Amino acid sequence: MKKFLLLSCLLISLLGILVPGQINAAAPAKADPRKPEPVVIYQVTVDGKVTKTVTNMPLIHRASMSPSGRFVYGERIGYGKTDRTIPYLYDMQTKKMTQLSGYGKWSPKQDALYIRENGGIVKLNLPDGKKTVLVPAAAQYPVLDFSVSPDEQYMVFTRMDMLSSNSKASGHLILQHLPTLKMKKNDQYEWPSGTEEEMYYWVPTSKKLFYKTQTAIKELDLPTGLKYDHQMTAFPSYSNDMKYRYMRTTTEEYMLDLQTGKKVNLKDSVFTESYLDKIVWSPSGSQMAVEQHSRTSNSQDSYMYIQSCKQVTKCGYSFGSPDKGMPGYYHLSDNHRIIGWAKDGKSYYVADLASIHYSAFPPEKLGPSNNVIELR
Repeated sequence: MKKFLLLSCLLISLLGILVPGQINAAAPAKADPRKPEPVVIYQVTVDGKVTKTVTNMPLIHRASMSPSGRFVYGERIGYGKTDRTIPYLYDMQTKKMTQLSGYGKWSPKQDALYIRENGGIVKLNLPDGKKTVLVPAAAQYPVLDFSVSPDEQYMVFTRMDMLSSNSKASGHLILQHLPTLKMKKNDQYEWPSGTEEEMYYWVPTSKKLFYKTQTAIKELDLPTGLKYDHQMTAFPSYSNDMKYRYMRTTTEEYMLDLQTGKKVNLKDSVFTESYLDKIVWSPSGSQMAVEQHSRTSNSQDSYMYIQSCKQVTKCGYSFGSPDKGMPGYYHLSDNHRIIGWAKDGKSYYVADLASIHYSAFPPEKLGPSNNVIELR
């Protein structure tokens, strides 16, 4: 998938796990003029039926849904140059939003958040709020990012050796066996200079891990411990039943049928400039929800469509349809995102989030190419 357009500065925040009210961060550099519009969440069935919910989550730029559909994890990008991105937890039942201590990712199977806190990692069970320390904090050896395997037996994370004089080996890839909390270092590499939306990708079997370095995408085979370098520019994407693998090159876009070896062409017949920007596979089978990049609308934004696919070749549009002349939405300005599937695989969630277009931020918050620079 393509690079995420928001560059992050990896700063470790010293916060408690659930903190009501304001976090102990520096005062905003300037007043935030952005409208506190609430997040709207749509639940979309595979048949195209849409249910709309207006939340009490104002001004959220990223979101993800818990496996049960009860909780939403969200992030608000700070407005001023020195304002941090703030993480939140929202309860769809009680309609309460709580500020969190660090940046989180959902458990693949249960309503629990894995949170990067104080340079370590904790697990927050919901709704009781019980916290478990998985990776102890270490000021000179902070965790930069992490990912939990689909079977939730392993967690991979990268720690930065702050005392190392060799930047090309200062990132340490560590694999933790979650039932025992035992850890093993599997690689040393240079942490990529630009932050991607995802730094790791687990194959659905949980037996292979792909991860990004400064120079390549690498693969770790868990059963053997062997590592491989790949020259691919994006992670692979497998259906959860391991029937299909999504492939995109400069000239082709297709699903590879892993059972027959045949290619299923995905090139759009309406737009010549189109590709699947993001695929979110159903928990079982090979249904998928996708964010389709349709064509460049101007130099700073692009048109997008949401597709529902019962099969890889049978897709429909729930929010606008290019073949019927219905408009899509702007990728950055409108910021509509697929935020997860329901556990039963019969529906998925789309969030209408706050704009991440450069025009929504002051000039001092932007990089040379008008990318938004975050403090995390």
